[in-house]
Amino acid sequence: MVRYVGAPVRACFAEFGAPGGPNEQIPRLYGWLSERGTVPLGGPLYIYRHLGPSREETVDLTVAVPVSEPVVPGDGLVFGGLPAGTYLVGHHRGSPDGIERSRAEVETWAAARGLALPTSRADDGLEWTGFAEHFLTDPAEEPDPTRWEIDLLYLLD
Repeated sequence: MVRYVGAPVRACFAEFGAPGGPNEQIPRLYGWLSERGTVPLGGPLYIYRHLGPSREETVDLTVAVPVSEPVVPGDGLVFGGLPAGTYLVGHHRGSPDGIERSRAEVETWAAARGLALPTSRADDGLEWTGFAEHFLTDPAEEPDPTRWEIDLLYLLD
């Protein structure tokens, strides 16, 4: 199981990179872990619970950093873990602005093979019980977003 410390947030996609948006949680999380002597296990995770029907709708997610050991969260942070099970892993290369296309390709591929993804439709969008994006590229080390690598993780069972 992948354990993480994270910050639950609600925002629309246009707010992700804005001041005070979800992306600002990343340096906060790494700093919080560093202050406590906890070594992160890689790049950030965006763990989605609810996606609205359009990019302008609110997204409910946890911006997180994987860790190897349990931590006692504070400062509005949570400790959790991705659900155990088998995951379908898709891959996106490039700016997160184009990730919707990669998600759609993976979801279409899964549907064509009869693979059920962990989602249910609601009047206000999609509810997810096992979907995350794992950033493999550290933006501090590679500032060019066209070179970023992101895994798309879908729980299958």
